[in-house]
Amino acid sequence: MNRRDFIRAGAAGLAAATIPAAGSGRAADNIVSEGQIGSLRSATPSDLQGLVGDGRQRRILLRGGVVLSLDPRVGDFEKADVLIDGKRIAEVAPTISASDAEIVDRAGTIVMPGFITTHHHQYETLQRSMIPDGLLRGEWPQESYFSVVQNIWTAGRITDPANPSNVIWDLGRVPYDPEDCYISELVACLSEISEGVTTGTDTSQSSHTPEHTDAMIKGLMDSGRRMVYAYSPGIDRSSNGIPYEFPGAMNDTARGIGRIAKTYFSSRDQLVTLGFGGGPGPAAPGADYTGWQLARAFGASIHNHNVGAPNVVIDAAADARNGTDWSDVTFIHATRWQDEPLAQVGYGSYGYPKENRSKAWEIWRDRGAHVSIAVLIEMQMRHGMPPFQLALDHGILPSLSPDVDTNMTTDPFSLMRGAFCLQRALANDLAFPESNPGGLPAPQAVTSRQVIEMATIAGAASNRILDKVGTLTPGKEADIIVLDARNINTWPMNNVPGTVVTMMNPRHVRDVLIAGKVVYWKGKLVGWNVDALLRQIEQARERVLARINGTPKVGQLPQGNNSFANPYRPNFLAGCCDKGQNTAAPAYVLRP
Repeated sequence: MNRRDFIRAGAAGLAAATIPAAGSGRAADNIVSEGQIGSLRSATPSDLQGLVGDGRQRRILLRGGVVLSLDPRVGDFEKADVLIDGKRIAEVAPTISASDAEIVDRAGTIVMPGFITTHHHQYETLQRSMIPDGLLRGEWPQESYFSVVQNIWTAGRITDPANPSNVIWDLGRVPYDPEDCYISELVACLSEISEGVTTGTDTSQSSHTPEHTDAMIKGLMDSGRRMVYAYSPGIDRSSNGIPYEFPGAMNDTARGIGRIAKTYFSSRDQLVTLGFGGGPGPAAPGADYTGWQLARAFGASIHNHNVGAPNVVIDAAADARNGTDWSDVTFIHATRWQDEPLAQVGYGSYGYPKENRSKAWEIWRDRGAHVSIAVLIEMQMRHGMPPFQLALDHGILPSLSPDVDTNMTTDPFSLMRGAFCLQRALANDLAFPESNPGGLPAPQAVTSRQVIEMATIAGAASNRILDKVGTLTPGKEADIIVLDARNINTWPMNNVPGTVVTMMNPRHVRDVLIAGKVVYWKGKLVGWNVDALLRQIEQARERVLARINGTPKVGQLPQGNNSFANPYRPNFLAGCCDKGQNTAAPAYVLRP
């Protein structure tokens, strides 16, 4: 990979910097320095000077809000105070006297733990709503997640599905440069902070070179958000002379997971911690250790996709190298794990002629593992029915995740409402003989409170940080959101969990604190120039699109079913992916 400008100067752009040749193992601070992102920063608002003006973390008293601590030992309160001392919660009580604290009146609000999501491909943020009508799978010219997002925009390569060795189109490089990954990660984090998501898990499959990996980690760290970086593969173009280091190897701190663990993740007591996307099989071709063993060797949590593959769980359990304590493992999606083809509601004693059993779910339950359900994406992209009922029936409280901006919002209120309504719709449909002629008993419907716990406590447990965050417990770090309840959309408030889950949206997020630091205040990001951020991610999108339309090394990019060709660009005003998705079904003939 030739030297190139990493950050291009512009009216609102970053200062120019030169990126060394790939594979140089540069530290994160050498990718984008604080001075180089100065144009993306803004001054601290005057009404925040008393809280953060000199850079110190102060004692802050949030006074008079409704408090959902979510900790039964602390309790919830119709009206209470929350005292923050530095980065930790010092006290939660109906009345707190703290004359040395900065007092912030939050009457008419809900004060609660920040939302936590557990799976997101953040490098894709510059591809937002690229394929809103698209499914998970489908070969080009059908426009799907794999054909558009993974093949064109991520790999820069399309192969013949009948003969993968036959390359139809190849740029000879990936379309993303490290700077594009950086701004995607940064904007994704800041966007979700504005939605009240204080912690996320980034499973960005864009570690094409060491520089791409470093840029993504730097974007997470610069954002000030609590994150798990689940190190995942990119596109191996070593045959083109481009260095590739994923996944690394046991006892090797010079490349892959060992390099980034040593460089960036020396302590668990930091906002961004290390995860790993490697699975329970061989960590790399020919390796005599598993991906889980490699992750654990470097202190990483484990985050794996699993769509319709229960045998992966069963085989992992049969391999003694993977151990029996799986509390550090999260499987994302976990759809279609039934032993036999039966609906989820048939589990246990619900009355089907035969029980709906799942060896995979039983193993998952018994070994203490976690499940992340991307409820909206799984429904929209055809992963399979989101497995809430199977998780609940096996005693597992799942966490929630947005998965991909290419198809769906990251808004946690939409995720909670989607989980709430889906599980209740499936359960409630059994109340009617027209849809339940067999008389199956309905499972219990989830409550608003349980769904909030999915979006907080379960997320913290999945990310192995429940000892730090997830509840408003004295001694834990102060990841706190303040929601505007005295609002034309939600007032008068008669039930607090129901207001959060069934009434609110991101515009109700008033304030956000992460580790006691105010990062969002009165509906605005603190310390960031949003217009400059938007210009930068738009410019990154244009750079990537220009590379896709550049001179390929092999073939020409064929026209898709809905996108425009010569030059290629997504369909802006009409359907993105509606041709060729359901060829066996007749088109709807509709009247208004």
